[in-house]
Amino acid sequence: MNETSAPIATADRSTLPLPTRESHSSLSTYAACPRRYAFRYVERLPGEVPRWWFTFGSVVHRAFEAFDRARIRARHDGTPAPGYDVLAQAFGEAVDGAGCEPEESARYQARSVPVLLAYLERALMSDAEPVGVELGFGIDVPVAGDAELVRFVGYIDRIDRRPDGAIEVVDHKTGKPRSQDEVDRDRQLTAYAFACARGGLRDPASGEVLPAAERLGLHFAETGLMVWTTRSAEQLDAFGARLVTEVGAIRRREFEPHPGTACRWCEYRGDCPDAAPLAT
Repeated sequence: MNETSAPIATADRSTLPLPTRESHSSLSTYAACPRRYAFRYVERLPGEVPRWWFTFGSVVHRAFEAFDRARIRARHDGTPAPGYDVLAQAFGEAVDGAGCEPEESARYQARSVPVLLAYLERALMSDAEPVGVELGFGIDVPVAGDAELVRFVGYIDRIDRRPDGAIEVVDHKTGKPRSQDEVDRDRQLTAYAFACARGGLRDPASGEVLPAAERLGLHFAETGLMVWTTRSAEQLDAFGARLVTEVGAIRRREFEPHPGTACRWCEYRGDCPDAAPLAT
């Protein structure tokens, strides 16, 4: 909705059912602003998000996914590994599916060439093999004072296995590269490490539970940069404790707003009477 529209009628959040599952995305939303969480995950309001916000990133992800699935199939079938043509075709199909205008599509296609070539080169140079792509996980976590467990779920862009059997977690990003310190503190990677260490991931081919990840990496697609990190047992325990704390607050329906600069980009600012005013 636009800035001049009246806010929609607020539902009674005390009676609406709460989510039965949580993810890195949902808990990050709650940590940033509990009111935004309530709008999205409890009231399930659609919000207003510009179509173009994540288009390039999403189509790059889909091209990488198609290419890595083709790599896994080729290894299983004993056929030649896929090349650039697979990446380019998958990207083109994803752009077409996104409903881009012709000029926009042409810009994305040109922008994609160095990104896809860098991805192919990295694949050819790596001795790690993809085990799973968009691999889902689910872990039941007990919440203090609550008979029900919380199901913590998510999907990981890629899981690799090195020749020595070590497992690596890779997450693709199309935004600005981050520093080593930022990657070391990245909560999404911590969530993935937590899921892996708690036995939440299985090898799609064998069904066996995958071991804890030896390292985790953010792959910055537009520069080709890969930044690796690890997580200690203490860090994973702290993540689990925070998960339990946040879920407990959600189940107590603590949805107070956190107005601030992030309100400018919130898809519900037109529906929220507590949204911070836009700077003039």
